Amino acid sequence: MRVLLVATSTLPDRMGGSERVIWHLAHGLRARGHEARILVPRVARDLPAESEVAGVVVARYDDPRHSFRDLYLSSLAAARRAVGHALRAFSPDVVHAHHALSGVAASRAGVAPYYTFYGPWHLEFLMDAAIRPGRARWARRLAAPVKAAYARRLEGAAVRRGEKVVVLSSYSRRLLGEIHGAGADRVAIIPGGVDLDRFRPALDRQAVRDSLGLPAGPLLFTARRLVPRMGLDRLLGALVELPDAFLVIAGSGWLGPVLERAAARLGVSARVRFAGFVRDEDLPRDYQAADLVVLPSVALEGFGLITLEALACGTPVVTTADSGAADVLGPLEPSWIAPDGSPRAIAAAVRGALATQAGGGEIRARCRAHAAGYSWDRMAAAHEALYAAPRRP
Repeated sequence: MRVLLVATSTLPDRMGGSERVIWHLAHGLRARGHEARILVPRVARDLPAESEVAGVVVARYDDPRHSFRDLYLSSLAAARRAVGHALRAFSPDVVHAHHALSGVAASRAGVAPYYTFYGPWHLEFLMDAAIRPGRARWARRLAAPVKAAYARRLEGAAVRRGEKVVVLSSYSRRLLGEIHGAGADRVAIIPGGVDLDRFRPALDRQAVRDSLGLPAGPLLFTARRLVPRMGLDRLLGALVELPDAFLVIAGSGWLGPVLERAAARLGVSARVRFAGFVRDEDLPRDYQAADLVVLPSVALEGFGLITLEALACGTPVVTTADSGAADVLGPLEPSWIAPDGSPRAIAAAVRGALATQAGGGEIRARCRAHAAGYSWDRMAAAHEALYAAPRRP
């Protein structure tokens, strides 16, 4: 089977959550005997038009005017041309689009692609514009509803024109139904995965913590983009009710200075380390050092690969009920799911999860064993079965 994976993305040159899903899907399909090719925009002029990594070809096309200013029309045209060229040169049996622009472009190129919905792109415009500071904030607030309405139309078109829609969690399936009216018969839930060789428990957790210069006592860790929907302001509020805990926040984003001021206002600055951007290869040690990883998301958390990565390192995870991560944690330990995103609810869930640390190695072994059920190969196998199923007439 030949599979073309189309994304409006920066992979493999810059990797985020959806990029890792696509990357591991391509390599997982190849390991199962299929030929997979990735088609993405070129993010820098010096990058080759085509390269091969571990047997997977990455083809790049030019999209120099990727902007809402022309309603992404130039981006759609560039992607449509690139997909058309790939259809002729590669002759794929399956086209699978990731992200709304790619889904619409593929359909305009004459195919009904499979489409992965990671979350409502249009709602992020509204959430960021509501509180983002800066001299252009009023212009952003005026433009955000227009951008959101257009993005929603693009998302809806990608959903309608798709052969089948893939989501990573039941939370995302619910959002998809509420926003775009997709019936359950057209939606497949295929969770993300984790590299169990890379993310594994430390032989000596205390030694890892000491190497990072972290204090004694309960250690909380989170790695997030610093934007409103991640709920990090709520986590800082929860820290007020956890006087013995120390929190490390990894990640970058425009909300960083706002969060630092909030930590000072709440009187918890001395117990918070803003670690900034942490390289992907350094994340395992942060999970290994922590007593607990926290995902305090308040909206639009379609899955959260961090959940599986932390569990694979033997570290418990607390999240909120309005999150795709709840799918993973529910069967393992429901008490680790805060009923809402309030600081009080998060603090209560954190206290309960820290109390389970008395179980020591047994708790860590349970976390690791649970994560083992989410290998990337399992995800690739689920996609393989989806592609082989009968298609819509």
